[in-house]
Amino acid sequence: MGKKAAETHLKNGQYLVMLIPSRTDTSYWHDYIFNHAEIEFLRGRLKFEVDGISGDSAPFPSALVIYKGDGDDD
Repeated sequence: MGKKAAETHLKNGQYLVMLIPSRTDTSYWHDYIFNHAEIEFLRGRLKFEVDGISGDSAPFPSALVIYKGDGDDD
């Protein structure tokens, strides 16, 4: 999940944003997210609606992971 995002060449001014489970105990977080992207942890558990009907809360915390392009504009 984070590997492809971390390895994507973003041009200056481009962003890659992911909404993912906050699994900070996994190796991909340490290899591809920490120290590679901006992380915004979301408070509480997400809940989505389908046709206006609220579902159950997610069984895990979530985070926004933001990779920012600072490479050369080829």
